[in-house]
Amino acid sequence: MIHNAGIMRPESVQNGATADAEAAVATNLLGPIRLNAALLPLLLKQPRATIMTVSSGLAFVPLAGTPTYCATKAAIHSYTQSLRYQLKDTSVQVLELIPPYVQTELMGPEMAKDPNAMPLKDFIAETMNILKTSPNALEICVERVKPLRFAEANGGYDAFFKTFNDAFAARTH
Repeated sequence: MIHNAGIMRPESVQNGATADAEAAVATNLLGPIRLNAALLPLLLKQPRATIMTVSSGLAFVPLAGTPTYCATKAAIHSYTQSLRYQLKDTSVQVLELIPPYVQTELMGPEMAKDPNAMPLKDFIAETMNILKTSPNALEICVERVKPLRFAEANGGYDAFFKTFNDAFAARTH
């Protein structure tokens, strides 16, 4: 089972609106939790099964303009770790796919052509190669997402966060 549904909408925390935030929580976080609850009894009966969650590099370095999306993906990362631990002695393997910024239509058609985003075909090819060559990997991280995934561990997180968000803001204004 692959949890790949998600919505990402820009939000201004100053306008007081919460509809987009609530929709993101329902889809990005509650969706996988509810689907696991419904299908886990069936998966546990299988000789081998896999649950793959899809978080985001933004779970580790949030994009300030999409705070709830980033928060739900951070929550999915945490949830995945707990799910993996609870299922460690079962036939169900738990993986986390951590994509970078990829050319998709997640935030509209223009995103699918953004030269700053990783081409979708390249992301798929690298992801499939990791799954094939590293069967014991619990986190699937293409090279392009590693600066985000390991920003905290590599030091200089605050500067990285500011530079990352400033660069995005400069492209969108």
